[in-house]
Amino acid sequence: MSEQILAIPTKKMDEKISSNNDNFFKIKFSDFVEILESGNFYERNALENDYNYKQIIPYVVFRNFQDEILVLKRTQNQGEKRLHNKISIGIGGHINKGDKGITMEQTFFNGMDREINEELWITNSYKYVYKGIINDNDEDVSKVHLGVLFVGFIDSAKIKEEDNFESTWMKKEEIVNLKDVNFEGWTKIALNNL
Repeated sequence: MSEQILAIPTKKMDEKISSNNDNFFKIKFSDFVEILESGNFYERNALENDYNYKQIIPYVVFRNFQDEILVLKRTQNQGEKRLHNKISIGIGGHINKGDKGITMEQTFFNGMDREINEELWITNSYKYVYKGIINDNDEDVSKVHLGVLFVGFIDSAKIKEEDNFESTWMKKEEIVNLKDVNFEGWTKIALNNL
C-alpha cells in the first residue's frame, strides 16, 4: 500500500472559488478550512494523475530579517521527478495520515510543521502569515495539487536534505530578475502574491 495523503474533491474547490482562470485566490483561511473538511486520506499513487482530486500541499516561503527569501534548486535526487532542476521558493509537501489531528485544520498544521522540520534547520521562527490558495492547472504536477501559501518569518534556515536541494538567500527583486532559470510554476505564482 502506498503513502496515504490528504486530498479534497476538485469539485468542492470549484464550488468555493471562481473559475476565472486565475491561479491564485485570496480566500479567508476559515473558508479554506471549510473546504478542507471535505478532505480524506487516499493512496498517493491512485491520485497522482486523477484530476477529480486535489492533493493538499502547504507551501511556505521563508523570509529573513534582511528581507531575503530562501531560494532552492531541486536536484535529480529529489523525489518528485516533474520538479527536478527547477528553482523553488517554497517548502512543503503532502499531508500524511500520520499527521491526523482532532480537526482537519489541526491535521493541516501538523503536516505543515512536519514538512518544515523534515527539510529545514530553522533559527528563531517568529510567525507564519497565510496568503492564499495556489490552484494552478497549467502544469501536470499542479493539476492534482492545491498549494496553501504562507510566508514564514525567521532569523535563518539551513537545508537538511542537501542531496535533494541547493539553497541560497536572495531579495525578491534579485529572484525576479534571474535569467535563464527554470522556475517551478508555484514559485512564479508565489512571487506575484507575496
